[in-house]
Amino acid sequence: MSHAAPITTPETSGTAAPLWRHAHAPAWFFFGGLALWLFLLLVPHVLLGNPAVVPAWILLGSGLAASTLLLIMARRLQSGDGVTTATLLWAVLVGGFIAITLGSTFDSLIGVAATDAGENPHDIGLFFAGVAEELAKIIAVVIVAWRLPVKTARGGLFVGGAVGIGFAVLENLWYIGQGWAAGVEASQKLAAGSPPLDTILTHPAFQAAGAAFARTIFDPVGHPLWTALLAAAVFAAARNGRFRITVGVLLTYLLVAVMHGLWDGNTVLWGLLFPAMPVLKVLVVPAMIVLVVAFALIWRAQARRINRDAGVVSLHVPRRERKQA
Repeated sequence: MSHAAPITTPETSGTAAPLWRHAHAPAWFFFGGLALWLFLLLVPHVLLGNPAVVPAWILLGSGLAASTLLLIMARRLQSGDGVTTATLLWAVLVGGFIAITLGSTFDSLIGVAATDAGENPHDIGLFFAGVAEELAKIIAVVIVAWRLPVKTARGGLFVGGAVGIGFAVLENLWYIGQGWAAGVEASQKLAAGSPPLDTILTHPAFQAAGAAFARTIFDPVGHPLWTALLAAAVFAAARNGRFRITVGVLLTYLLVAVMHGLWDGNTVLWGLLFPAMPVLKVLVVPAMIVLVVAFALIWRAQARRINRDAGVVSLHVPRRERKQA
């Protein structure tokens, strides 16, 4: 998740760099995966009528953007971070499953409490998703990074981002699967002889692709970003290799929980603020854009500060100045 430029060590300068370290590897990875995703849908499934590829298509759609982000992170690791590529993979796989298990449990408990209190469990769950899921993810971060000998803020960015990626992929599976199920239901209700456009719009693949597209756009500014910021604070507070809960950690947790809650509860918030003016719900999309910009600016400021403290040249510095450094 950091913005540090990849470095070339003397040992590797005279040999061919691995394929994944080539300059445009992330772009090739993403667009190659996108082409494969489209091919799986259009040729084996739509053209040849093979439904067996649907799970692979959903899995690829849920993880393509997140995997590309993971590749970018792995390319920016440096020796002083105390984190290796294997650590990132471990955080994605193990940390992601721990986080989704704890997060779903906490979310369900909040829903039960809201129902008992006579409140709408859906609305309450959206607002408190940040409280529950950020707690779950940071617990997963601590578990997977417990034995890391070096704990730095930069290392926390990487480990937290990786756990967030694992969580996001598993959550995306549900959203895209729900889109597919909604499309199946809509297709079954469609009358025979309906216009071709209606047939296309109600096709399960169209519904699922819409969910995948939305998740792909917002994945980088969602779970990976929030968890990276919190994990950086947790790692920075560590002393002698041991994690500690400090005021800074608690304040950062509250910050990312609010960021997460505003994101998930954006639609509900407009309805609560302006119940008599439903037309203002059109402001939901502009509000989401504002949140994305705000999240990106917070991320940029924190990443630059952490990189500066670690003595790492940031990619935000002009290229000619990076070369001089």
